[in-house]
Parts: sequence; C-alpha cells; structure tokens
Amino acid sequence: MKRWKRYGRRIAAAVLAGCLCFSIQASATETEDELRRQQRETQQQLNEINQQMKSIEGQRDEILEEINTLDSELTNVILTLELLEADLAIKQEDLEAAQQEYEAAKQREEAQYEAMKLRIQYIYEQGETDYLSLLLQAESFVDFLNKKDFSQEIHEQDRKLLTDYQEVKEEVAMLVEQIEQEKKELEILQSEQEAQKAEVERMLAEKQAQEANFENQLEEAQRQAQVFKSKIAEQNAQIRKLEAERRRKEAEAAAASGNGGGSKNPGVSGGGGSIAVTGNSSLGRSIANYALQFRGGKYVFGGTSLSTGVDCSGFTRAVFRNFGISLPRDSTSQRSAGRGVSYSEAQAGDIICYAGHVAIYLGGGQIVHAADEKHGITTGSATYQTILAVRRCY
Repeated sequence: MKRWKRYGRRIAAAVLAGCLCFSIQASATETEDELRRQQRETQQQLNEINQQMKSIEGQRDEILEEINTLDSELTNVILTLELLEADLAIKQEDLEAAQQEYEAAKQREEAQYEAMKLRIQYIYEQGETDYLSLLLQAESFVDFLNKKDFSQEIHEQDRKLLTDYQEVKEEVAMLVEQIEQEKKELEILQSEQEAQKAEVERMLAEKQAQEANFENQLEEAQRQAQVFKSKIAEQNAQIRKLEAERRRKEAEAAAASGNGGGSKNPGVSGGGGSIAVTGNSSLGRSIANYALQFRGGKYVFGGTSLSTGVDCSGFTRAVFRNFGISLPRDSTSQRSAGRGVSYSEAQAGDIICYAGHVAIYLGGGQIVHAADEKHGITTGSATYQTILAVRRCY
C-alpha cells in the first residue's frame, strides 16, 4: 500500500509540474531558445510519466499473475471441498448402515441369549423326569442314548450361536467406531479446507483491489502523458512559426544586402562558400574544422568510413575518433553522450541531436552533417528541424 501511495504522489507531482510549465504562449518577447528549453522540460516530464507508466504496468502485471495463481488455488480448494463433501456423504451412509447392522446383531444376540436361558431353565426344571420321558419314548436303549445326546447338542448349539452373535456384534461395533473416526478426520479436513478457502478469497479480493488501484493510476498517467504530448505538439508549432518568421527576416535582410537566395532544404546550405567556425573552445573549433573538410563526401547508410561513405552517426563518430574521443554507434545513443547544453550555449564541435539524426555544430547557427544520399556530407541550418538535444563530448 505504501508503494502505491508513493507512485500516486509522484504522478500528482508530475501533474502539478506539468500544469505549472504549460503556461506558454508564443509572443514577441519569447525566443526560439526559450521555447526549446520549455519543450525539453515538457519532454522530460513526458519521459518521467512514461517511466512511471512502465513501472505501474510492471507492478500491475505482477498483481495479475498473483491473481491468476490465487484463482487456480481457489479452484483447487473448491474442488477438494467438493470431493470431501462427497466422501462425507458416502461415509455417513456407511455409518448409518453399520449402525443398523450393529442394532440387528445386538437384537439377534439378545434373542439367542433369552432362548438359551429358557432352554437351560426347562432342562433344569425337568431334571431326571426328562430322561425318564426320553427312556419311555425310546424304542431301544441305543435310541435313548441318541435322544440324550441330541438334547445336549441342542444346548451346545445354543451356546455356539450366542458366541457367534456376540462376535458379530463386536466386529460391527468396531466397524462403527472406525467409520466414526474416519468421518471425524474428513470433517477436520473439510474445516481446514474451508479456512483455506476463506483465506484465499480474502487474498484474492485484496489483490483485485490492488489491481484496480494500479489501473486507476495508469489511466491518470496516460491522461497526463496525452496532455504533455499535446503541449509538445503546440510548442513545436510555435517554434516553427518563430523559425519561419526569423527566416523571412533573414531572407529580407539578405535580399536587401544583395546576397539573397536560400536553400530549398533548410538542412543543406545553398552554396559551397567558406563557413566561419566560431566557438570558445579550441578543441571544439578543431573538431568542427576537421569535419568541415569532408563536405561533399558520400553518404552511405550504415557507413563508417570518411573516405568511402558514412551515415550521420558514422560521420560524427569518425570525426571524433580522429581526436581520440569515442562515441556510441547510433544517433539515439549519441543523444546521451557527453553532457547536455542548451542550444543557446552551443559551440563549434558540439553534437546537435534530432529525431533519428545527428550533426556537428559549426557556430553561427550552422551545422555540417551526413544529410542523405542526395546531398551527402553538407552544411546547413542547425534549426532545419526540431532540436532534441545538444551534447558536448570534448
């Protein structure tokens, strides 16, 4: 929860900062440099919002993964409970059947015991008279002995049946006890699974609330990112308007002095005359002058050789390598090389960074760069497109 509040505060701070810096109006008192500075600030705020969105999305994805795991666990718990309920139902049926069997065995035992007692009582009461009756009824003495033995066998059978019934009753009683114990164990398992189900449901509800919170933060960040994007587009329009006005005035001044005419491509100079390299750093001027001598060279996409052809980042990299300075290979990475300075502070030898392109600053608003296959290595206006960064690597 603390982590969510922290990200929430960051978003709120970014929103407030964005609102404060959005009071930009193109006016006569504003310069291109000031607008570019404000645009860089807006871009930085947009980058921060994008980073926050990535972080929020990452945490949201983690929560969604945990939710999926909890969903699976809950499904397993519910399935286990259903199986336990089915086992308990079967165990209850077994218990009821065993109890009925026990009651029946108990009744048979009691009935046999009562019958045996009656027979014993009858034999006891008859005494020897019973034997006389047997003797008179017998056809012979052998027959009499057989009848007597039969009477004793009846008595022994009563005792055996009673013993058998008692054993059956005891076995059934043990079965009832076993089933009752198994049923208790199942009920304990059921209780544990119910507790686990409640805990999983609680955790699931908590994670779902967290996921909803991240979704709200993400929506707010996306809304602010769109605001920043719109503001950057507005700033670009204002910069282009000021650039157009500046070029118009420069053209009028050039025409008035007899030096009119401009390049159709603002990134390519219109002539092959000399260009003055200006700057406070002697190393920066040396870098710019060295780069300038390759004007007219061949542009080759992916090229890194100043003699056979280079692309924009290959050109800057090869020039700086001559002075023992190592640069990253591609233009995007070069945008982070060295240290950043504002365009108003740019000096000869600085790298001017655009969207997907880099150039070397000569001073006086001019650059030298590997422009494209048509123009090759050429010079032109540093502001022919939106400047994203100025990097000093010497």
